[in-house]
Amino acid sequence: MIFRDRRLLFFDTSGIESLHNVTLTMNPPLKRGACVHLEKEWEIDALRPSSIVRWDGEYRLYCRVKIGDTGALAFLTSSDGIEWTRPDLGVVEFAGSKRNNLVDMQGLSPDEICVFVDPTGPDEHRFKMILHRPFEGTFLMTSPDGLRFKRAPGLLLKHHNDNHMSAFWDEEAGCYRIYLRGGDRSRPVPPARGGRMVVLAETDDLFKPLPVRENPPDPWEHGMWRPDADGMPIRPLPPINRELPKVLAMDELDPPEADLYQAAAVHYCPGVYFAFPTLYFHYPSPPEGFINDGTLDLQFAASRGGVLWQRSFRGSYVRLDLPGGPCSKQMHMLMGVIPGERTLQQYHVGSERTHGQDRTPQNPKPHFQPQLGQPAVFRVEQRMDGFVSADSGYEGGRLVTAPFQIGAPQLRINIDTSASGEAHAALLDEKGWEIPGFGLEDSDRIQTNDTAHVLTWKRSADVSSLAGRPVRLLLKSRGAKLFAVYPEDPNPTGEAF
Repeated sequence: MIFRDRRLLFFDTSGIESLHNVTLTMNPPLKRGACVHLEKEWEIDALRPSSIVRWDGEYRLYCRVKIGDTGALAFLTSSDGIEWTRPDLGVVEFAGSKRNNLVDMQGLSPDEICVFVDPTGPDEHRFKMILHRPFEGTFLMTSPDGLRFKRAPGLLLKHHNDNHMSAFWDEEAGCYRIYLRGGDRSRPVPPARGGRMVVLAETDDLFKPLPVRENPPDPWEHGMWRPDADGMPIRPLPPINRELPKVLAMDELDPPEADLYQAAAVHYCPGVYFAFPTLYFHYPSPPEGFINDGTLDLQFAASRGGVLWQRSFRGSYVRLDLPGGPCSKQMHMLMGVIPGERTLQQYHVGSERTHGQDRTPQNPKPHFQPQLGQPAVFRVEQRMDGFVSADSGYEGGRLVTAPFQIGAPQLRINIDTSASGEAHAALLDEKGWEIPGFGLEDSDRIQTNDTAHVLTWKRSADVSSLAGRPVRLLLKSRGAKLFAVYPEDPNPTGEAF
């Protein structure tokens, strides 16, 4: 097989032909602290950041907020994903003024939302928002500009999702993909009869109900009991069980007390999908503990097609803070990645409280309450294509890639040798022999930390003579981290993932 991607990434071995004393390593991002703080009255009680989209040369961070007793929508804007501001949209009146960042959504009060820009839809439906309400189901709203949303008729699903969804138009698959929370009866987390998992819905028409199995085996009898306005228990819609295919779930390698949900999935680049699901470690339930309580952090998953996912790296992608930190008990990743020249920005929310803290009168009250100035959204910074690297040992290692075709006059790699490591590169032909002029003896020493280092042989970077020809890259290195190989121009598009 010849790799035809614009970049060879090493989150699995499909782009690797052989390796010796080289290991694949997940790299956590750098925590950059809070990038959004609570500033407005409508953010105090119910700021729920959700998804990031790119529109008209800037990024928007959509959030669920609250006006009085009614749910609402707002967004912040940024040009670089680092500094965020609240634009005066002039759309929704609050306290006698429209100088605010509130978005019109027809007075609906959603539980969770996911906003994305549909490149295939007509102008009047360019923005799409998937949202759900616990006792109604999941439905669609659309907008031409992301400022005024209107509800589409009917329901997408008659199910209770309860969590963030990841939705987007997938050009490669030729359909919309929606990653939702599902219920896994095969792996219960007591006292619940099932556990959280991620399921996938696919459709080519969001104005019709999503295709599901109407009579799945072992259906849920009901969903979570919740009180009505008079305190009486009522039964909401059931969670999705086996009506949709399971794509991300726990297995025998995971703690039996934990489950997985909120995929935060993105179509990262052609042929590559990443997800940053939430792992929820459950504490004992009553009488030992509290209802639905525990801690949560962020994991990493990858896929070559968006359906079959792998969790090869089971450690935490983003770890909880030290005691007293703003995210010392739980985290949830937002949908969206913002690319820069050499780094990527990602965002999460978090809390000092556990999942079940303050859910019942018997729980201890938290020592803090939301207030103006409190951090609300946190930024983490990842190296461009730096999620997983092929790391050579300090005593040396060798890696040979799968065959690929060079589509640029220069061949670049994303590598970090720091000062103590080094590398040399060779290009191999179809039989695995070094191509004359591009062998290890000809290679100039690689000693750098660069996201787009140009390979040279005897100080020449010209590889145009090899254009269209299948080649392999041999990297002989010591103490180096190889993140990616770029057969074509590695520069990011500037679009949100």
